Amino acid sequence: MKKYQILLIDDHKILLEGTQSLLSGMEDYEVSATASSGKAAIELLKSQDFDILVTDYELPDFSGLEIIRIAHSINPDIKVIVLSMHDDPSVVKELLKENIDSFVLKNDAHSSLMQALDKVTSGKKYFSDEISEILVRQLNAPTEKSELSPRETEIIKLIARDFSTKQIAEVLFISEKTVETHRKNILRKIDCSTLVGLVNYAHSHNLT
Repeated sequence: MKKYQILLIDDHKILLEGTQSLLSGMEDYEVSATASSGKAAIELLKSQDFDILVTDYELPDFSGLEIIRIAHSINPDIKVIVLSMHDDPSVVKELLKENIDSFVLKNDAHSSLMQALDKVTSGKKYFSDEISEILVRQLNAPTEKSELSPRETEIIKLIARDFSTKQIAEVLFISEKTVETHRKNILRKIDCSTLVGLVNYAHSHNLT
């Protein structure tokens, strides 16, 4: 019986090896390649056929969103499981727009990843309990176009204090790519296209 071929992406070596070990004993699945950077992942996606992509949200050179878009452009049928520490509602929302099949938090990986694999290969979606709760809260919450997430609020405050992208990444322990993604989301939410407008918004909403 042919095993489902998995591409596993994570820039943390210990987590990468741990997840690979977790999956190694499964009968129906095989981790046929791993990557610790977006660039390496893209080369693998171009050169090999994979059934499933299991990727972190943050990588040193690309965001998980970018990797997912590229993976879908190369292979529209590939199943995508995001394995991340991020439970920011705005991150979850952005990932859902990319038609991911599953979102599993790393602190729940051992119990949820197996279920995720079985679900997505049978054509279903799977989200770990914490992510499901976030989705339910979003459905029940009143919609407001300009509502910023806690992470976005942190970033807009730092931008207003003239922090660079690199400095923000260092302060919040996230990648520069992720900072840029959040910045774009903030600009869209506040209906603004310039940095000056963003700073003015921060001042007018007491975010400085």
